[in-house]
Amino acid sequence: MTVPDDDDFELPILPMIDKGPPPECGTCGDPMKFIDGDWACVDCNGELLGPETG
Repeated sequence: MTVPDDDDFELPILPMIDKGPPPECGTCGDPMKFIDGDWACVDCNGELLGPETG
């Protein structure tokens, strides 16, 4: 029995997730952007987006 090489495999192609149309921001009313797996308004949140800031 042989052990397969760690580099001898292929990852499956992941399906695209349909996010639908962007919701409107509750503060400014502009369409939100899909950032880090969730909808967020860049204008209202400024630079406080991302996993390091919560």
